[in-house]
Amino acid sequence: MSKRPVIESEKPAWHDEDDDNVVVSVPKKVKKTFQVEIKRTTDDDNGELNSNEYIGRLQTAFKKRHGAPKWAATSAEDDEEGSLLKTAAGYLAKDVKLPKTTIHTNLLKDFNIGHRYSRGITAVKFHKTRPVLIVGDQGGNVQLFKVSQEVKKDRFLQSATFTKFPIDSMEIAGQGLTVICSSSRQEYLMQYNMETREVTQLKPPKTVPKQGIQLFAVSHDSQFLAIAGHNSHVYVLHAASMEHITTISLPANATCIKFFPSHSREMWIICETGQVVIANIGLNGAQTKQHTFTDDGAVHGTTLAISQHGDYFATGSDTGIVNVYAGSSCRDSATPQPLFNVSNLVTSVSSIAFNSDAQLMAICSNIKENHIRLVHVASQTTFKNFPERNGKVTHARCVDFSPSGGYLAVGNDDGCLHVFHIHHFADY
Repeated sequence: MSKRPVIESEKPAWHDEDDDNVVVSVPKKVKKTFQVEIKRTTDDDNGELNSNEYIGRLQTAFKKRHGAPKWAATSAEDDEEGSLLKTAAGYLAKDVKLPKTTIHTNLLKDFNIGHRYSRGITAVKFHKTRPVLIVGDQGGNVQLFKVSQEVKKDRFLQSATFTKFPIDSMEIAGQGLTVICSSSRQEYLMQYNMETREVTQLKPPKTVPKQGIQLFAVSHDSQFLAIAGHNSHVYVLHAASMEHITTISLPANATCIKFFPSHSREMWIICETGQVVIANIGLNGAQTKQHTFTDDGAVHGTTLAISQHGDYFATGSDTGIVNVYAGSSCRDSATPQPLFNVSNLVTSVSSIAFNSDAQLMAICSNIKENHIRLVHVASQTTFKNFPERNGKVTHARCVDFSPSGGYLAVGNDDGCLHVFHIHHFADY
């Protein structure tokens, strides 16, 4: 994991000799809110200023808008340019952590305009390395959209349609080249190659009972594929060959399966009766190891999520409660206690997702309109200004964050796709 650059806000660059006696060209087009502070009617027509004058005007504009925070206070001897630079450096250093009070987002309007189906969206997945959002729906459609802040009438890239195959689950596999989908109405999986646009039917081996496949999961390295059975079993296959490796017995039917983000042989499974099973796949005849615990207070488990580095583990239930655990506490204890729980949803939880650094968690329920919340994990609180009152989300079924957390995708039961830009994080 790459380390963030350290910004020494206590010792900013007070003076840069390279800036002395430099002529700065002020942009001709400046936002109206800055015209008074930056531009003067007495300025030359060419808009050129001495660097000291330009920095002074920037400083005045900054202080007028933001004031001088206590942590940026300077002694009487400090010159005004240094004060400005110190203030700016302090803001940069502080901005690493997500503020808990409000979250600044904007909805990218009409994201799937011209390509919206009436069937409900059941899966949204951001590609890990390319700025692409992949969407699956109950009409058997897989669609790819370009993700950016550009105002475009059409972000659509490509699509594939599977006949008589309403999509229930979808995963990105093949090192990011393919999409695999399942349907409770069919006994096979469908695979779509996003580069060649080839569609392939994937049939489980005969050792797996024939049944509709509503739920499955793929390991992060695309080596293993797990299919949930109707008989309290999970069947683990080699993803490339579809060879049956082992079968995992559960206390009840699985309602959600996730492979651990950095461990391709470890699965976390929540059952409909609220038990959670952590299973390590045994290879070459080795026994599969299992650890089971009951989700605190859960009667019926519906979904789960694991943060990228395994620090946090979250479960959802049909009561609308989301429990958040320390990932390490779940591995050994039969009765781990949640770090906290979120009770803002009052109907069954349909989807949970953490952003890449686990500062932010999204939860939703498709039973009621506008039943989606963003949670500030460190403070264990929800943001009161999301969703905005005028930005109503319909019946949200699935959520996902882009790799750097700059975008949140929400798929709804009416076929509407909402994509929010989250200002605090990197673009994609």
